[in-house]
Amino acid sequence: MRTLLLLLVSFLMLGPPTEACAQRVKITYHAAEAEPESAEENAAHAEGRAMDINEVNKMPVRLAVDPSAPQAKREAMRERLREIEASARDNREVELFISPLGGFHRDTKTRNISHEATKEEMDAHWDHIHMTIIK
Repeated sequence: MRTLLLLLVSFLMLGPPTEACAQRVKITYHAAEAEPESAEENAAHAEGRAMDINEVNKMPVRLAVDPSAPQAKREAMRERLREIEASARDNREVELFISPLGGFHRDTKTRNISHEATKEEMDAHWDHIHMTIIK
């Protein structure tokens, strides 16, 4: 299952460039360190279906919402996060995606997006991206 998850993330991050994601990104990932994740997210991590991404292009994800970060770095991270989210939305294997800027939940049966991430979820993911794939 972990191999499937890594393949999915590799495809999302390094797949063929599209208009929405014209630049390849490099990711660094590990478990969340600062905020507790939901029971659902923790279960997905335990099953090997979820991962947390803490850095994109060697820059911390937290730069997207850090008011003390230089504006150019903050905007660059925001752009990368929007590109990654667009790729995740297009991939019907992604069940859950949450970043500091947004995210969604996908119905596992219909594979349609059932609802958007809440402000509380985005706040809990202020320093990383969480992504879960469907079983």
